Amino acid sequence: MNYCILRTEKLTSFGSIAGSAKHTFREIPTPNADASRTHLNWTSGARTSAEVCAAIMAALPAKRRKDAVLCIEYLVTASPEWFQSTPQKAHRDYFNGAIAWLRQRHDAANVVCLNVQLDEKSPHLVAYVVPLTSDCRLSAKDFLGGRAKLSAMQTDFWSTVGRPAGLDRGMEGSTAKHTTAKQYSAVLARNPVLEQPAPPVPTLADRATGRARRMQEEYQVALAAHARLVEQARAEALLGRRSREQHSRALAKLRTEFDVLRGAKDEADRLVNENRRLVLELERQKKSFAEQMTALRELLEQAAAKARQLLSQISFWKSEAEAARAEADELRELLRGDSDEHEQAGVVELRG
Repeated sequence: MNYCILRTEKLTSFGSIAGSAKHTFREIPTPNADASRTHLNWTSGARTSAEVCAAIMAALPAKRRKDAVLCIEYLVTASPEWFQSTPQKAHRDYFNGAIAWLRQRHDAANVVCLNVQLDEKSPHLVAYVVPLTSDCRLSAKDFLGGRAKLSAMQTDFWSTVGRPAGLDRGMEGSTAKHTTAKQYSAVLARNPVLEQPAPPVPTLADRATGRARRMQEEYQVALAAHARLVEQARAEALLGRRSREQHSRALAKLRTEFDVLRGAKDEADRLVNENRRLVLELERQKKSFAEQMTALRELLEQAAAKARQLLSQISFWKSEAEAARAEADELRELLRGDSDEHEQAGVVELRG
């Protein structure tokens, strides 16, 4: 059976987008690509990794979550045997159907780049799509959210694109895990034996002698061995991804701790500056208080001197008052004596 194949990958940073696009446009070494056939690849939309990033940036809404999926990378291909047993026109029709399906699913404006690669063992289509909804929300979940939605997408792709090309749908509910093109290429660079073996091409003599059957059996054994190697590569890639995720989480934790420490340092600097200001204010107030105490002492001394002067004057006027009182008493006595003499003199005159 020949299967239609549709895979997706969520890209959440421009670093991951640029890395994928550099592989797509052969801007980095691609060991599993035949350089003599790269000129056969064709592109619609952005034509370099820089143009892909710029087109995605221009399409993104101004406000979005920090962990938002910026781009969905689609990979469309089919079983290698189908490409070997069908004419190139069927391949073009298959990829054109996939392009129409993507543009209808996402709106053509959001499909920023389409690239058909014919320089690898199995031809495939790579598409970079900004996951904007009809109401202009950035939401990959609306397109890839949940197992049921992914299964419905696979069925729709098969019924719209795969079945007209004579391809079968993969088993629904399968738990098989696919190796992404990025993972496969990365491991292939370290281990070129992962290149898929070519199917045998028996001659008439091979068929007549029965050797064709042995060649097919050997090919099946080689395919099984290759599948085991690819599974090992997938496990290695998965381990590397988990290691990177752990590193990313540790780095995020360090950033958080650094932000907390930087906040504590800023608060400590603020408190030091506030303490310095308070010390200066206290010194100013102490100086002002000392000046006020000095001025108060001077006023008290002046008041004491005036009080002493006033007491001296009071004592003087008191002495003067006592002297005046004594003098008044003497005058009274004198006046009383004179009055008595006059009275006696009048009595004598009356008698005479």
